[in-house]
Amino acid sequence: MSGPTRLLLDKSVVRRYFEGTGGLARGLALTDEEQQAILLVYLARGKEYRLFLSTEARNLLLAHGRQVAPTETLMFLKRVEVLYPTRYFKRWARRVRQRTFSREDAKVLALATFGTDEAGDVLGVHRVVTFDRPMARKWAREQESFARQLYEMTEQLAMPFVLARLPRVQLPEDI
Repeated sequence: MSGPTRLLLDKSVVRRYFEGTGGLARGLALTDEEQQAILLVYLARGKEYRLFLSTEARNLLLAHGRQVAPTETLMFLKRVEVLYPTRYFKRWARRVRQRTFSREDAKVLALATFGTDEAGDVLGVHRVVTFDRPMARKWAREQESFARQLYEMTEQLAMPFVLARLPRVQLPEDI
């Protein structure tokens, strides 16, 4: 994976970002998580990070964000891209789910491995960014086993899928 570092923001990060920007607009004190989410989004360009969302997160923003914070929603959507599932996304999500990850977590992790941008120029992301500490710990514990399983699956696949790599799962404070 070359070029800018690609980050997939899970819904918890997006939620804290909007809670924080709403709090700023009302003059409220921000939580640490809200501050971290806002900083990550605003500093991404200077650090050469490409930020991605799932299609589900984008659709939620389009449906609800425009009602709550229309200007901030549009500004946010200009800073992020959508990561689309590719051919082997469902198969990998099933395998991740079998290891007792929730359905939603399995989809995020599979998208991070087998997702692409709108142009189809990338495969996967370098990191999943989340505030879900249990998911991050579980992924770290099981990453070696998942790496073997992914290798066994991808060694038979055609390009570009043979190049699929596991992402790191990190908290915004660790980025």
